Amino acid sequence: MTMQKKPVYTPTDLNRLDAERQLGRPGEYPFARGIHPTMYRGKLWTMRQFAGFGSAA
Repeated sequence: MTMQKKPVYTPTDLNRLDAERQLGRPGEYPFARGIHPTMYRGKLWTMRQFAGFGSAA
């Protein structure tokens, strides 16, 4: 199956999009816009650190 794509998309390409039905609201099912209602604006950065022994090779 081949999917055609344009070099540039504009708001006129979204005329068939029903954002409320297809995307939903942030923090609500189907979580297409993220799992938090305010996205990540209210969360601090997560710093993950790894320690141990190993080789890059």
